[in-house]
Amino acid sequence: MVPSAQMPRRLFTLQRRGLIFVMFLGAAFMPALLSVTTVASAAIQQPLQEVAPPIVKGIFTVMPFQTNSEIARENQLPGTTAWELDRGTNTTFIQGYAGMVSAEPGQDVPLYISSLVPSFYDLNVYRIGWYGGKGGRLVFSAQDLFSRAQGVWRGRMLIHCSRCTIDPLTHLVSANWRESFRLHIGSDWESGVYLIKLSVGKMAESYIPLVVRDDDSHAAVLVDIPVNTYQAYNLWGGYSLYQHAQATLHDEEISAGRATKVSFDRPYDRAGGAADFLYWDIHTVRWLERSEIDAVYTTDVDVAADPSRVLQHQVYLVSGHDEYWTKSMRDGVEAARDKGVNLMFLGGNDIYWQARLEPDAGGVPNRTLVCYKVESKTHDPSQFLSNDPMWPNHPDLVTTRWRDWPVNRPENSLLGLMYNGFFIGDGRYVPDLVIKAGPLVDQLVTTAGLKGGEHIHAGVLGYEYDTIYRNGATPPNLVVLAASPVFNTNRVHDTAYSAYYIAPSGAMVFDAGTIWWSNGLDDFLPPGVAENHFFHDSQAIANLTANILHMMLYKTPYFITPSLNPLPLPPPGLLTSP
Repeated sequence: MVPSAQMPRRLFTLQRRGLIFVMFLGAAFMPALLSVTTVASAAIQQPLQEVAPPIVKGIFTVMPFQTNSEIARENQLPGTTAWELDRGTNTTFIQGYAGMVSAEPGQDVPLYISSLVPSFYDLNVYRIGWYGGKGGRLVFSAQDLFSRAQGVWRGRMLIHCSRCTIDPLTHLVSANWRESFRLHIGSDWESGVYLIKLSVGKMAESYIPLVVRDDDSHAAVLVDIPVNTYQAYNLWGGYSLYQHAQATLHDEEISAGRATKVSFDRPYDRAGGAADFLYWDIHTVRWLERSEIDAVYTTDVDVAADPSRVLQHQVYLVSGHDEYWTKSMRDGVEAARDKGVNLMFLGGNDIYWQARLEPDAGGVPNRTLVCYKVESKTHDPSQFLSNDPMWPNHPDLVTTRWRDWPVNRPENSLLGLMYNGFFIGDGRYVPDLVIKAGPLVDQLVTTAGLKGGEHIHAGVLGYEYDTIYRNGATPPNLVVLAASPVFNTNRVHDTAYSAYYIAPSGAMVFDAGTIWWSNGLDDFLPPGVAENHFFHDSQAIANLTANILHMMLYKTPYFITPSLNPLPLPPPGLLTSP
């Protein structure tokens, strides 16, 4: 779908059907008061002290919007919908994985591909973005390649995978396939998320995801694709960090037979091989690129390897579900915040488990994700601290919840909020996101055209959510933007929060507190995603997101008039480097 009308570039095109944001000159911001109120969770009984949100004073002047960012130019190139899988296609006949989660232009990426029987296939590489609503651009194509039968994962069974190995203790599954193709990353490949599409005629198709980085860039926004969490949930070969394929998942934390190590040397089992990218992150990517925001992309594996690169950018952004963080990631992102880098978490349940990255059997660094999920107070032998080799000599590296002993670094000390529960995400129960009510509301809310107490029903709240904890780690100046009643799987009435705070460095940290936030930015449902289409894009969510991002870059929200046309995006080039 594309906008119904093309607006002048200086007025800017927004999201699906056209809305104009109007900047006001000489307007002083209204004072705002947003309080942190009592949390409904049974675990949290006392309210935090009420605080006022920051008040920006002075004259609001026109920003020098730029529409010449690399992302803007990239998305002017011809797009195509051919990147999408055909509906009903066989996604298990041919499968593959890349020998690297990301690469830079000029590098060669080994691809490992296997089919149920020896077959000829086509390989097409697409960059995912906006491209006039088509969503992708073809950057490379190769036809009539030959695939060996090295094994596939099909119907929760490994078939003919003689090279696959499964560690009997850690349940680490590695495919160990022979290299099939070496993909050269062209010098003109813009940083972004790429899907490598494998096609056997019209019969079978699947994806291999790859992120192209630009490590020298100082773009305004660094987008982190959470591949650690993709891999944690990957059941290919029979094991994930949650369960064994043949087991019923009753308690995801103590499920018998789950893996304690998972390998990147195997395909993804979700979304035709694209993993969770097509569930959540694609919505954020499409929104950012349609808005022509000055951004480049990386992965959490790369942030863990060199967190100092976060300092090259004004905003560090993650979306959807970024649950597994290494110590180097946590240390590096906290250090970036303390040096003034803004943090934008457009998801929920982030930074929940500490994990480690290890080499694979061939010695390639950062190809194995480790998380023993141990606890200090448990009667379950599978969770004893002694199961993790880092205990007791390296307690700061033990793979437990960040909030638990011996790590003792609760998530809310960074996020402002912390994960507290979930409800079944099948669309039968979809609570509203509710803007925090009060005598006055935060300027980010009012200037987005929202009112205190307003309900947003767009499928953006859930299914995992964050809340406020009174554990001594919540920033004292936390400002609540939304406080939404929920009823979780423990049959407890709780409150989900969206909030931000300003760090002593001046950095702004926003936590959406819900995995589905990005659903409100873009409602495209890619073929191959087994999910009910119960969500839709929300002008309110896009307005608020644009305001928060603008505040991070320019220290002022972006005044809008929300009544002209129903379209939810910020202007092209709005959020480029000043």
